[in-house]
Amino acid sequence: MMIPIKTACQISNLTDRTIRDWITDGKIIGGKDDLTGILHVDKESLLKSLPTSICFYNQKGGVGKTTISVMMADYFDKKGVKTLLIDLDQQANLSQSYFDYDDIRGSSTLYNYLEDKTPLAKCIKTYNDNIDVLPADIRLSRKDNYDLDELDSIKADFIPIFRKYQIVIIDCPPSLSAMSKFGLLLSNYVFIPVIPEPYSFDGMFETLNNLKRMTKFCADFIDYRVIITNHEMRKLTLHENYVDMIKNDKKIRSAEQTIPNSVAMKERPLHKSNIFDMYGNDKGVKKLETLLDELYNAIYIERGNK
Repeated sequence: MMIPIKTACQISNLTDRTIRDWITDGKIIGGKDDLTGILHVDKESLLKSLPTSICFYNQKGGVGKTTISVMMADYFDKKGVKTLLIDLDQQANLSQSYFDYDDIRGSSTLYNYLEDKTPLAKCIKTYNDNIDVLPADIRLSRKDNYDLDELDSIKADFIPIFRKYQIVIIDCPPSLSAMSKFGLLLSNYVFIPVIPEPYSFDGMFETLNNLKRMTKFCADFIDYRVIITNHEMRKLTLHENYVDMIKNDKKIRSAEQTIPNSVAMKERPLHKSNIFDMYGNDKGVKKLETLLDELYNAIYIERGNK
């Protein structure tokens, strides 16, 4: 989609001169409209030239935050998108989806940056050409006493790192801890996985309230989506009722596609390989890909639309 340069400046927070220079350098696609003579920019190429940070957050555990974080990284990996994964959870499940735990403990992690200011670049581990990981370990549990001013100060060290990537995916712990607050402060988009069952449904509203309170402090926040996970592919009345309640509530911004239970997704961390290479024809994985296409469109196509 081609958009006027004025709109491009508004949705990217870039200056007119910077965008014109990027077009000249071939970094993004742009050209003058034949009828109006106004310079237009390809929105998708513009937004892909900027880092977009995505946080998976829910104060309830076991809803699929880590699983979808990994699957989204696999999705962008197949597209050749340079991606950074940040593990803010002391359980380090996301980190162990890419590296053995002994390997993680034998190297610098996010804890080392917070404890002794080890440079972030030395803490980041390379998984493949497209994916880097800032891992966590159990010692991160000692680092949960930061206030918002301290977290905002720490954020300044992450911004230059983010500029090296197109996508940053952040996996938060299941609580409104300091690390979860930090993940929210770092994010443009927040995705909230929810299981369509009573306790998860009730917890979703508290999660949304926490998000509303936190985004007051985050000028970079753009939007959120509730993602329904562990949805039984067979028609289970309990699940169907809660899916309908979420999707029919006009106050909740929910993704259209739900994610079913899938053995393939549960096995992904064990194999440490891209799920779309291993199980591309699996029905659950195909639904997952449809969801990720939907989120991709929200980030790159719908962003900035009235």
